[in-house]
Amino acid sequence: MLFVWPSGRLNMPLNEIPSYLGPETRRLIDLALDEAWQELKNDLPADPLLARRKMAGTIVALTSVGETDPAKLKFFALHALRGARVSAATTRDEDTI
Repeated sequence: MLFVWPSGRLNMPLNEIPSYLGPETRRLIDLALDEAWQELKNDLPADPLLARRKMAGTIVALTSVGETDPAKLKFFALHALRGARVSAATTRDEDTI
């Protein structure tokens, strides 16, 4: 589940970030997720909540194995989301054949 601020900003609740990740890592996750989301502002996915969850999951997985570079976290989160979008589009196209 994601939390939507009155401003429209989406956040992954801290209780969904594994408890073994410390406060500094949690801030890193939020930073990388916010930066990735800003890059998508002009190309919002059909389901923003699902997209944000996909990116958050990617970032959490990477930080869990020790990645701490915000640029890399953002890159891989966007890459995972765009890969999922391409895969979904390809599947839809194949279903119509």
